Amino acid sequence: MKSFGKYGFVAGALLCAAAAAWAVGELSITSPPDGGAFKPGQVVRIEWRNFTTNPIDIWLKWDGRRRKIGEYGTETDGMIMWRVPEDEAGEYRIVVEEAGGLGSSSSVTLTVIGEAPVLPEVYASPNPFDLSVGLPLLTFVGAPEGSSAVIYDMEGREVVKLSGPLLQWRGRNERGDMVAGGTYMFVVEFPSGEKHTGKIAVVK
Repeated sequence: MKSFGKYGFVAGALLCAAAAAWAVGELSITSPPDGGAFKPGQVVRIEWRNFTTNPIDIWLKWDGRRRKIGEYGTETDGMIMWRVPEDEAGEYRIVVEEAGGLGSSSSVTLTVIGEAPVLPEVYASPNPFDLSVGLPLLTFVGAPEGSSAVIYDMEGREVVKLSGPLLQWRGRNERGDMVAGGTYMFVVEFPSGEKHTGKIAVVK
C-alpha cells in the first residue's frame, strides 16, 4: 500500500462479513457500524467510549499490516476524522485498544467499494479538519518542497502564513490561538510561482 498522504485512483467492490470484537463494558466503538461500506477518499468519523483508566491507541489494520493513526488520553468519549485510503481496495479494520495492547480493545471492519474521486493537484488533508481531539495537524498534499501557503477566513482576512519542508498547519493563527470552526480558504504557492487554491472545513 502506498502512503495515505498520496491519493490516487482505485476501483474495487468487495463484500464484508465480520463481527466487531467488542470489549466487555470498558472500550467500545460507537461509530462507524461494523461492516460498513465506504468509498475511497471518504472521510469517516470514528467515535468510541473509553471506561478504562488508561490512554488508548487507534490502529488501522489491513492485509496482515498495521499503522497507528492516533494516540489519545483517558477521556470517556473520543472522536477522530479518518480518510479512507484511495490507493488500494480491500477490507480495513479499525482497532481501538488500551495503550500497549495489553488490555481491552474494540474493532470494526470497513470495506472500500466503488471508484476514487478525482482529487485536485494540491489539497488539504484531513478535510474536514477536526481541532477537538489529539494533536491536530493538516498537511497540504501535493505541494513540493519550498512551497508556501496562506490561509484566509471567508471574509478574506489573512489567518496565517505557512512555509517549511512539509507544508502543515496546526489550526492556529499568527498569534498562536486556535482558530474558530468554519470554512477557510487557502492559497498554496509553488517555488515556480504556480498557485493552487482550495477550501478547508474546520470543526471543533
